[in-house]
Amino acid sequence: MSHFNDLELDEITEWPLAAQLMVIVLLIVVIQASGYWFYLSDKQERITALVNQEQRLKTTLKMKADKAARLPQLQAQLQQLSQRYRYLLQQLPEQKELASMLAAVNELGIKHQLSFTSIYWGEKKQQAFLNRLPLNIELSGRYHDIGRFSAAIAELPRIIYFEHVDWQRAEKNSQQLSVNIKAYTYQYQMEVSSER
Repeated sequence: MSHFNDLELDEITEWPLAAQLMVIVLLIVVIQASGYWFYLSDKQERITALVNQEQRLKTTLKMKADKAARLPQLQAQLQQLSQRYRYLLQQLPEQKELASMLAAVNELGIKHQLSFTSIYWGEKKQQAFLNRLPLNIELSGRYHDIGRFSAAIAELPRIIYFEHVDWQRAEKNSQQLSVNIKAYTYQYQMEVSSER
C-alpha cells in the first residue's frame, strides 16, 4: 500500500499497470458522473416531463376519439329530438286556430248528443316557454256520450287535455249528467309573441 503513496502524477506513464488501470477507471467514473450531473440530469427531467405530457395528450386524444366515434349516434339522437320537437310543436295551437278549436270541440259535443251550457277560453298563464290556456266547458248529456266525446277530444290534431272533471246527475233518477270540465291546451310563447 505504501507502494501507491510513492507514485508521482507526472510519472503516470511509468506506474504499474494496475495503478494506471485504477486511475483510468476512476477518471471514467468521474467523467460519467459529471456528464450525468451537468448534462443528462437536465435531459432526464425534460424526458420525464415529455413522457407525462405524452400521457396527458394520449388521454385527451382517446377522449376526443371516443367523442368523435359517438358523433354519428349523437347526431342521430339530435335529429330524432328535433323531429319530436317539431311534431310536438305542431300539436300546439297557434293563436289564429283557437276559434276553430272551440268550434271543433262544440261540433264534437253536438255529434255525441251533448248540450253545452257554456264553452269559452280562460286567461292565459305563462309557464317557462309555454302559455297555458284554460278551456272551460259546461255541458250535459248521458254518461256514454260524454265518454265518447272525451275520446274524440283526445284524437284532435291539437292537444287538449282534461285536468278536472266534475259531474253530477241533472236530476235524481235521470240518465243525464251535468258536467263541468276544466281543460287546457298550450301555446309556444315564441309563436304567440311573433303574432302580436
